[in-house]
Amino acid sequence: MSTLAFHTIGLIGKFGDPNVADTLNQIALHLHQRQLRVLLDESSARLIPDNGLEIASRAAIGEQCDLAIVMGGDGTLLNAARSLVDYEVPILGINLGRLGFLADVSPGELPHRLDEVLNGEFREARRSMLHAQVLHDGQVTGEADALNDVVVHKREVARMIEVDTFVDGRFLNAYPVSYTHLRAHETDSYLVCRLLL
Repeated sequence: MSTLAFHTIGLIGKFGDPNVADTLNQIALHLHQRQLRVLLDESSARLIPDNGLEIASRAAIGEQCDLAIVMGGDGTLLNAARSLVDYEVPILGINLGRLGFLADVSPGELPHRLDEVLNGEFREARRSMLHAQVLHDGQVTGEADALNDVVVHKREVARMIEVDTFVDGRFLNAYPVSYTHLRAHETDSYLVCRLLL
């Protein structure tokens, strides 16, 4: 049982997917019936126009919400996690995709599972958020935030690569080295990989 109390809920649906509209409406109505404040992500608002919901940017959802409910597949949940990471807003995933490794509540379980969460009847699963940078000749050529892991491959062809790996600045394992580095860190810890491309 959790001690978290939810008063303002952000709703985020899969971008551009009209199939999300019914679930967005269903959840918004249920939250209003429970007298909770609902903020609808501005990109999701296009899916259900004229809904009377308060529309908000991702930053506003991060700043004002106690919980974000994300409807879509794992890609939608990963996108939401990247945009909300600095706000430490808990995320509940409603799986409208195929596999749902991260978004594990199905629409058929609504509103029962949603009520369980709102009543504090859930177990929070903490995930590692990583920040990855690709370095070339000492310059950052790309960077992104990732949830749980970072996948690296050479351009269009995904294949195995060889790396030197360091955790918190300490050597972990050796492989042939190239000119490119990947650095991922979580809070005070970081992982450095030199890629053989």
